[in-house]
Amino acid sequence: MRARYRFAEWTLSADSDARFVGECLDCGERCVDTASADEAQGWCLKHAGLTGDRRFEMKGFQFFTAYMTNAAADGAPPAT
Repeated sequence: MRARYRFAEWTLSADSDARFVGECLDCGERCVDTASADEAQGWCLKHAGLTGDRRFEMKGFQFFTAYMTNAAADGAPPAT
């Protein structure tokens, strides 16, 4: 029996705007996620001033949903 492959085209759609989190690499504490990179950086600076910790990381993330854009790839046999 010979293998048959079906290829599908997919696209990503953003579910929300990007979010940001600042995290202290010295103690592991982090701010709540926020829509503003400036707010996450501000938290890092405030945390540094309160604790003396110096190493931080800021992460940005966004959620996506994948949608099939090729109608022929939904399991229906290709038209001949």
